[in-house]
Amino acid sequence: MTDNRSNIAGSYPSTGVKQTCALMEGAPTVGTAYGTDGLKSPTITWAEELHEGDIVTIANDNDFTFAALDGIPAVEAPQNTESLPWGRITSTPTIPVNSPPTTAAADSLAKRLAGKYYRRAIVEFPYLNQIVKAEVYQNGSNATIIGVGATLNGNITATLREHKLCLTQAAANGTGVIPLHYVAAGQAGDLSNILVAVTGAIYWVTGA
Repeated sequence: MTDNRSNIAGSYPSTGVKQTCALMEGAPTVGTAYGTDGLKSPTITWAEELHEGDIVTIANDNDFTFAALDGIPAVEAPQNTESLPWGRITSTPTIPVNSPPTTAAADSLAKRLAGKYYRRAIVEFPYLNQIVKAEVYQNGSNATIIGVGATLNGNITATLREHKLCLTQAAANGTGVIPLHYVAAGQAGDLSNILVAVTGAIYWVTGA
């Protein structure tokens, strides 16, 4: 194998959308270790640790709702055969929102979300136009799946009435936005919040 890589730094101006995201790094192992000061302190080791500079994609588990994540998206290492918005971590990951007291306390995704046992970092998405909060009008039939914009149409009536971006769940035709949170089909008339990535022209319907 020939290594043809270069050490030339180059100059690559950064113009992507930057967004604070929750890092999905798998189950943490809680332990203790002696520091250089001789004191024993708690430690956390992540199963799939992420670092500044890593490429990540939007995580698309159905547990990732706007409410469960306090209004921010979740990201993870790219997954085989998936096609989702990607970006680069541009800040040092923070300490966990809350530190798990034991390994067992955070050994499932549901536990990590409920306890907020995850780290956060700023992620730059180089090709998205904007990330905005929107209201989703549920229709009882079509769930909003993370990364799948085809089932979200612009809701003209609600957008003009509420003076904000309102979307309605639909069977097809959605364009221009990519959902970054999951919304269940619920009951017709239910409302939920969501973050969406804006990618282009939205397909609009009259709505209600």
